[in-house]
Amino acid sequence: MGLLSKLFGKKQEPSKSTSETGKSHIKVFKVAGVTFDNRQKYLKKLKADKKSGKAINVKMEEYDFKGEPAIRIIANGYDVGNLHREDVAFVKSNQERILGINDFTIGEHYDEHENKDCDTTYTTQYNAKVKLIIANKN
Repeated sequence: MGLLSKLFGKKQEPSKSTSETGKSHIKVFKVAGVTFDNRQKYLKKLKADKKSGKAINVKMEEYDFKGEPAIRIIANGYDVGNLHREDVAFVKSNQERILGINDFTIGEHYDEHENKDCDTTYTTQYNAKVKLIIANKN
């Protein structure tokens, strides 16, 4: 079984209640790099899709970035960002305990800027989080 093979390429499963069994918990990871390339456009589209009831299929792909392990987050085929370096270390060292992806959330906030005419403009910025189901340690 390859590294994180349980997660890579696996479609998102419906949310499961973990508080009832006490055998697992949810850990939330912020997605980094959401402002690079077209990722803001992708997140805006995915947020609208999710709001309209469409499924968001999420997978994690491991790759090498400048000689270091990295994990990208793919949602409905769009590369929306990466796990932070310290989160990659956690996922790799706990991969046998990771049961699946519970949810993918997209938030937004508004950045205030002054343009060259000293007028205030507001820009919507999107962020994302991936929630993993992790088995509790025995």
